[in-house]
Amino acid sequence: MKSEGPTCAVIGFGRFGRLLARILREEFSVRVCDRQPDHAAAREIGVEVVPLAAACAADALFFCVPISELESAIREARPYVRPGALVMDTCSVKLHPLEVMRRRLPEDVEALGTHPLFGPDSAKDGLCGLRIVFCPLRVSATSLQFWRAFWERRGVRVIEMSPDEHDRRAAYSQGITHFVGRVLGELPLESGEITTKGFEAIRSVIEQTTHDTWQLFHDLQHYNPYTPQMREDLIRAFANVMLKLYPDDPTLKALWRAQRVRRRAEGKRQESEAP
Repeated sequence: MKSEGPTCAVIGFGRFGRLLARILREEFSVRVCDRQPDHAAAREIGVEVVPLAAACAADALFFCVPISELESAIREARPYVRPGALVMDTCSVKLHPLEVMRRRLPEDVEALGTHPLFGPDSAKDGLCGLRIVFCPLRVSATSLQFWRAFWERRGVRVIEMSPDEHDRRAAYSQGITHFVGRVLGELPLESGEITTKGFEAIRSVIEQTTHDTWQLFHDLQHYNPYTPQMREDLIRAFANVMLKLYPDDPTLKALWRAQRVRRRAEGKRQESEAP
């Protein structure tokens, strides 16, 4: 039975939007909005498909749209969001969405950045033991505790941190996983009689990352300011290993020297930008 609580709207009814709507429906009245809504999925979950204006009249709005589409989605929704409502994004990066919400939402609207560290695949056996990141922007202690308690009732661990710390860490966890998975996915790697458990673990990374959309991968690499350095570090690590194997190879030596030059230039740039 749904408890007394806020009405919720899920804007973006894709794979994650459907998962979130199902989770919210356990306690709250939920409405969903999408340019091409899946009415059959909405009926199965027990949520109502509504126009954008009706969705934005809810107390809590969850934007489940691609990172690169968040700004246009919030800009379109802004005229309909009521004062006192709470807007939450669910993007896998945090600096960009929080800046968008800061610029695009009125000051009388609360805003909370979130990154659920799970999706339809990882949550298929339940939420217990999974995690979600909170990056508060403009949100009351009451609202923050309300949604923290909601996730904790489901066994989800809530981690609170700054958007900068999130993106720095995520570049070397989620960002690097998706990048390596996509690169390895370009190779003809197949399971067979003599494959090892380690190889199968690699295969699982490929399957997990390539199951997500190319748009998600693209946005992860372009909207997290720390992913360029992550990719540079990967290239340098590759060059270091190859040089240990072939220390006299002139091409590898040139690559290694180029990496050193770029790293020094980046270090000087960061020093010049430091307060």
